[in-house]
Amino acid sequence: MYLWIDLWDKRCGISVYVQWIVLPKAIVSRHLLVWELKKLIKEYDITTIVVGLPYDLYEKNLKQLDKTKLFIQKLKSIFPNIKIDWIDERFTSFEADLVLGSMWIKDKNWKRDDISAVLILESYLKQNKV
Repeated sequence: MYLWIDLWDKRCGISVYVQWIVLPKAIVSRHLLVWELKKLIKEYDITTIVVGLPYDLYEKNLKQLDKTKLFIQKLKSIFPNIKIDWIDERFTSFEADLVLGSMWIKDKNWKRDDISAVLILESYLKQNKV
């Protein structure tokens, strides 16, 4: 099973791939993220964690990219038996805004982080032919 993290400084979106469906699971405070990951890894028998790398079009925001790469290294040390992978998450916030603005979203509790987490995990699964 796969788990996706949309990592930010204050909060993080998490989605999981369960029975052929990608579901948004949580938006958690950054300082609670590892605790939440441990819980979800156990609950869903997660074998792969995918983290989005926040490349920007002009490579100006390298600070956030560097922080995310450091976090990936931290995850690898915390969860040595789980595959930690990454994917370029460029444009997903824009895509999430389009989805949130569409008519088919009836659940107003969904947030941009939820949608971004789902979109990026779906993209990763397609790229890796899962």
